[in-house]
Amino acid sequence: MQKNQKDPSTLLSMAGNLFLIHLLFILLTPLILYLAYFSAVLPLCYVLLLFIIGIRRSHTINISPLKVLAAGYLSQLPGIIPSIFVIIKVLLPFPAVVFEFLVQVWQTPFYPIYPFLPRSSVADIPLYFMVNLVISLLIPLIPAAGAYLSRINK
Repeated sequence: MQKNQKDPSTLLSMAGNLFLIHLLFILLTPLILYLAYFSAVLPLCYVLLLFIIGIRRSHTINISPLKVLAAGYLSQLPGIIPSIFVIIKVLLPFPAVVFEFLVQVWQTPFYPIYPFLPRSSVADIPLYFMVNLVISLLIPLIPAAGAYLSRINK
């Protein structure tokens, strides 16, 4: 029996699932880093899993792509909020070092791809750190794209 998309628990359920999957990949990443360059497969698996979850959840609980996107952003709030504080750190009356640490920990699943990034910086900020700040805003687009694809194929 399919749940109705008007049910608010579907949004929270989806956000909770995406949050737990992200935590799982945070825990898996340090274990996989011992595999050197092969560890770059883990972020690809993470992205693929998010895409598949978007497709499957859209079919099973009849959730719209917009709700999947909202659930994705809800699940990424632990990365988005510290990123905002890091971006506006010059306006803050306290150091943003803790927020920088939180952003880096939250984006642990993407560490294996950082060696492949060019070693450059913009305004004395390394490229990998700028990727850290932006990636929390991009991750929710992946399951939403899967849900959108699922909706088109119906």
